[in-house]
Amino acid sequence: MALKSLTYTSLARLDLEAGDLEAIHRTARDENALEGITGMLIFNGTHFLQIVEGASNAVDDLVERLRRDPRHSGVEVRDERDIDSRSFPDWSMELVRVSASYFEAKDTVAERLPATTSNDVRDRIIRMTETISGTVAF
Repeated sequence: MALKSLTYTSLARLDLEAGDLEAIHRTARDENALEGITGMLIFNGTHFLQIVEGASNAVDDLVERLRRDPRHSGVEVRDERDIDSRSFPDWSMELVRVSASYFEAKDTVAERLPATTSNDVRDRIIRMTETISGTVAF
């Protein structure tokens, strides 16, 4: 089966509460498991960064649902590619909450990534963490 990896960023709704974040994580974990989508969701208090992987049509359907979700806006696909194997085979969706500070966020993300994550994926996630932390222009 052909697999796709997609990384996007978005801006959280200003009044997003802890309960909303928990609901987002729970829904992502449960629905993604049903659709065969795995990945990682990073939240820094204002922005989301998510990398998802799965069958191309399932990932495309997910992105369309994400674009309609009122809990965030400005969904921007940052990377999309075909892949041979998953980087997160055991995670239907792992939530990583990070500091808005890039250096702290980078360390937190690096610690949470599975040891089997390729350098390419690791570098992409760290680079995108830098993007949502405001140290690189969108």
